[in-house]
This record gives sequence, structure tokens and C-alpha cells, in this order.
Amino acid sequence: MKRILPLLLLLAAGTAQAVTTPTVPPAKPGAAAPAQAPTPTRFPGVSEAGNAVLAKAQTTPDPQLQALIKQNRAIHDQLVSTIMAPVVDIDKVESILRQRETVQAQLRTHSNDRLLAAARALPESDRGVFLRTLLMDRPAPVAPATPRP
Repeated sequence: MKRILPLLLLLAAGTAQAVTTPTVPPAKPGAAAPAQAPTPTRFPGVSEAGNAVLAKAQTTPDPQLQALIKQNRAIHDQLVSTIMAPVVDIDKVESILRQRETVQAQLRTHSNDRLLAAARALPESDRGVFLRTLLMDRPAPVAPATPRP
């Protein structure tokens, strides 16, 4: 699930998988930076109509997702700050870890809901291709190394 979550977050955030961004020359001082919309990823094997549905899903803003991501980052920063203290308060670490579990569960649920909504909006013939591309086009998980004696 750890490897799937970033992919789901990228889809929900509007940039599924790796998206290459063109290099933009530096702006002149004092000039307003142009707003650049995310470039939707095309999924190989998905029809033009299916890719249009996925492009819309990828580029639709999701304030709830952004709020959850921001909350998760804040919790992470709080955890780092707590464990970097000269004296580590384990009860505080436990509390922060529990908060992180809750937010990450909300992130997974929200991302899965968006993924399923996108899959349901696709033509029937594209659903399997889309899900296989998204979920199976990644390296197999590596078994944890056994501790050495």
C-alpha cells in the first residue's frame, strides 16, 4: 500500500504518475508569474474518450486533498521536531504518530474514492487498462532484509 499511495495521491492531485514539466525561462524581476495548469498524463492503451475523462479528473482541483496533504506535512514536521529534541518525549511521539495514522487513513480513503470515481467514469473497455496501468506498472515490493546476528 505504501507504493500505491503516492500514485493515488498524484492522480487525485491531478498529476498521475511522473509528469515532465517543460523548462520555463526565469521570469523578469517584478513580473507576475503565469499560472501553469498541470499537464494531464495520458494512459497507454486507454481510448481517446477515456483519456479525456482521466484528464478532467487529473486537472480538477481538490481542496480536500490539498488540506489533508498540508495536515500530513504539518504532522510530519511536528514529529521531526519532537524526535530532534535533546530529550525525546515518547508519549508525545506516540500522540503524533496516532495523529499521522488518522490523517494518512483519510488520505488513502479520499484518494481511493477519487480513483474509483475516475474508473467508474471511464468507458467499460478502458477501466481494466487504466487500473492495471496505474496499480501494476510499478516494481514489485522487496522483502525486508533479515537482521544479521
